[in-house]
Amino acid sequence: MIITQSLQGEHGAINALLNFLEQRAPDASAEQLGLLADVLGAVLLSHATIEDELLVPEIRPFLPPAPGGPGAPTDHQIIAGLLRKTEETSDGAARRRLLLETVAETRKHFTKEETKIFPLTEREIPLETQRALAKEWALRRAVCLE
Repeated sequence: MIITQSLQGEHGAINALLNFLEQRAPDASAEQLGLLADVLGAVLLSHATIEDELLVPEIRPFLPPAPGGPGAPTDHQIIAGLLRKTEETSDGAARRRLLLETVAETRKHFTKEETKIFPLTEREIPLETQRALAKEWALRRAVCLE
């Protein structure tokens, strides 16, 4: 297994959660929306941390400059900011809008990774390194690969 397969597998599981949130959000109370946002935040923070610690250092030299310049927020920071705003408001309509915006941003981010970042990784990073990163991912996730 290679790191991109590991991360894409997580995308699949997270997509199921995103679908669930989209189904529940329209009828959820402000309190329920807050709980849904907490669950999404925990899952996305864990996923983003693994990507930032394992994948990003390896591919950074191959990435084009960020569209907004070096100080522009990353996708992970944008998503975290939306989740923070969701937690900070108690208004149900605002929470619903922010939670669904977070879902949309997450889907957009996953598409970018799966169509640009992961193929770049597989092309530029040596296969042994990709496998070693997957082993580290498995260790952190307590997943047995063998």
